[in-house]
Amino acid sequence: MSVTNDAHNEAFQKALLLVASKSQRCPIPEDVIDGRYLATGLPSDYSPPPLTELSMIKEESLWQILAKESDLPVPNNARVRNYKQWYLSRPLHLKTVSKRAQPFLYYIYQNAQARDLPIELVLLPFIESAFDPYAHSHQGAAGLWQITKPTGKSFGLQFRPGYDGRLDIIASTQAALDLLEYLHDKFNGNWLHAIAAYNSGESRVRKAIKANKALGKSTDFWSLALPRETEHYVPKLLALSQIIKEENHTSLPLVYIPNSPVLTSVTITRQVPLAQIASDAGLTGKALYLLNPGYSAGLTLRQEQSQLLIPKKQLNHFYQQPEKLHYVKNKYSVRHIEPGDSLYKLATLNNTSIRDIKQANQLVNNKIHAGQLLLIPVK
Repeated sequence: MSVTNDAHNEAFQKALLLVASKSQRCPIPEDVIDGRYLATGLPSDYSPPPLTELSMIKEESLWQILAKESDLPVPNNARVRNYKQWYLSRPLHLKTVSKRAQPFLYYIYQNAQARDLPIELVLLPFIESAFDPYAHSHQGAAGLWQITKPTGKSFGLQFRPGYDGRLDIIASTQAALDLLEYLHDKFNGNWLHAIAAYNSGESRVRKAIKANKALGKSTDFWSLALPRETEHYVPKLLALSQIIKEENHTSLPLVYIPNSPVLTSVTITRQVPLAQIASDAGLTGKALYLLNPGYSAGLTLRQEQSQLLIPKKQLNHFYQQPEKLHYVKNKYSVRHIEPGDSLYKLATLNNTSIRDIKQANQLVNNKIHAGQLLLIPVK
């Protein structure tokens, strides 16, 4: 290191200590020098708010986020009104399905948001399967997204003895969103046509559009002659989206879902019993299988990598002894954050990057605090 750099670093440290001694807080904005936000304790002048104020503090739920970000037009027509009433008259249904959605909804939301898709699509499993990951239909569809085998194969799903990609939450979500993007493109950016085609098939919607054109009629979704199920499928989705927007007014009995990740994925490189992975993660075998119903034989794939979902809160437990996890592709050590730590320091000491640490811990910014547990990539 050069003398100039040594002098610069010494001046930097002196300035840092001087300001920190006055405020007990890091003086460097996190957006100025990436990753150099220092972990500190609470300010010395901190005092907790009165209990009456604490009782009024409530974290924004994912339902509220969905309400804010939903923007597909919802017409005030008979079909939509009927389904709004249908939902509102079935509070037990809303409560049951939203409870089933708890582990999966934010994961699906993340994936839809990453693709810049309409947020209403996140609610399709509500309509398709009532968020039952084991759901099977008489028409041969299965899983949260009710995908058939031929469609699943066309969009990359695998089918092996003891494994059904339609029931795999990760694989089926990617396939369903791929299919919706494909249909959106095929129907020239018309989302209602795409959603209708997801239900009844591309050719059926295309034929209905062609028939209306031949008669000089409108080709919007509401004017098409489609199977009865499809004619009700789209308004059912739009009605659900609309009443979620009006949750405060209708007092919907939706189970609370936090606006934060509940699940994370781990990549398994060889065939391993789910029971062993569950034990290493501090879970019961049943709890892990409920999140990964595609693996009906209780084993990951033999000659390919498998992606499993585990609760985010179990990650620290899972990686406490990374040397034992010979079957995991990416390994991490668990770091107990102390005052003075920063992402920059952690990345430098562990020969990794700030980006990789943030990604491993799903951090949205550079702020860390003393007492926090972070996963550090092991090279």
